[in-house]
Amino acid sequence: MKTWKPFVPACGLMLLINACSKNDLTTPTAGVKTETTSTLATTSTPVRIEAEDYSSMSGVQTEACREGGQDVGYIATGDWMEYTINVTTSGSHTLNFRLAGPKSTLQVQKTDGTVLANVTFAGTTSGQVYATATTTVQLSAGKQTLRIYATSPGWNFNWWEYTDAGNTGNTIKPDTSSNGQNLVLYSAFETATDFSKWSEEICRPTALTISSEVPARKGKSSARFEFAKSDVTNYNGYVRAEIHQDSPPAAENWYGFSSYLPTDFVADPMAEKIAQWHEIPDWDLGETWRSPPISLGIQNDHYNLQILWAAAPVNTNNTKDGEKDIDLGPVDKGKWNDFVFHIKFSYKSDGILEIYKNKVKIFSLIGPNSFNDENYPYFKVGIYKWTWNGWASYSPESKRVLYVDEVRIGNSKSNLNEVSPQ
Repeated sequence: MKTWKPFVPACGLMLLINACSKNDLTTPTAGVKTETTSTLATTSTPVRIEAEDYSSMSGVQTEACREGGQDVGYIATGDWMEYTINVTTSGSHTLNFRLAGPKSTLQVQKTDGTVLANVTFAGTTSGQVYATATTTVQLSAGKQTLRIYATSPGWNFNWWEYTDAGNTGNTIKPDTSSNGQNLVLYSAFETATDFSKWSEEICRPTALTISSEVPARKGKSSARFEFAKSDVTNYNGYVRAEIHQDSPPAAENWYGFSSYLPTDFVADPMAEKIAQWHEIPDWDLGETWRSPPISLGIQNDHYNLQILWAAAPVNTNNTKDGEKDIDLGPVDKGKWNDFVFHIKFSYKSDGILEIYKNKVKIFSLIGPNSFNDENYPYFKVGIYKWTWNGWASYSPESKRVLYVDEVRIGNSKSNLNEVSPQ
């Protein structure tokens, strides 16, 4: 990795936006996969995997799905799909399979063919009328690959999910073994000196302040981010109030932060980002700014996650290899929510992205999550509403306010408890 120096991003120079998109500065293009998957925790948290997101397969094809996105079809006896997952807790796990078509059977196997479970599907009235079949398996904690093996033909497969039946909600027991020794940054935002640890991207000086107008997540104050429609052209043509770190020296890190939306935070079809892991162009290869490969946003009062990736050494928003857009459920207003992202950046199959909300895992993906760049993406937090540049009249609100507290960044040896607010 090259040594990187602090800089001010110039996202305002990028491509024309689609105002209703969840994207930063681009819209889905032909050949790009766009999906909507809710993985928000309820009583217990299912981690959902789309059927077409296999790491390898034999004999199957994808097709348009009536429930949205794609499904896997053209399944014959002996066909299979493999999926790499990262299991939180050893023990009994419930597996749900979203299937359509005739009465069928399938197996959950290890990659060596060991059968972990047999699944019987009662069948539906057609190949695009879906129902859910359920089984339980014993799984060990850690990264592993499961094979879904067809023991009968003709069924279609939309998604599957696993839930830890022995650990309701996948709530993680506190791990205090490291005692903070793996933290590389901690910002409590008690005084303005905490901003000295960050680079600022603000549309005016009062867009970023230390505030005690809402109860802090911890201590007496938090960081307050604000902008208005009148600020739209004051920072590279885009309205934002954000702070960012430099590019990390290693691919794998843990990121924790608390976010607070005021009770008067108006639902808006014009999207915004509240956390980003932004790319850095390989200027020497002729690259320019692109959208962030990983970002957490808000649109229509729902949290949404966007993941982009590309393996080519030089790529653009229009030539990326893939895209995922995931609905993470409705926003919570008037309360603090703790988010933790465990990320190993990679444009290959070994990437890791795990997301926790209030210490409950709400999303997990093993696979590509970044671009083939010389520097790893850098972390930004705050609020950024690119859709107000040229589309502000479609937004029902004239001002946005967000509070952030208790930001912790840990290295690859860190853990959920270490980067979560204490």
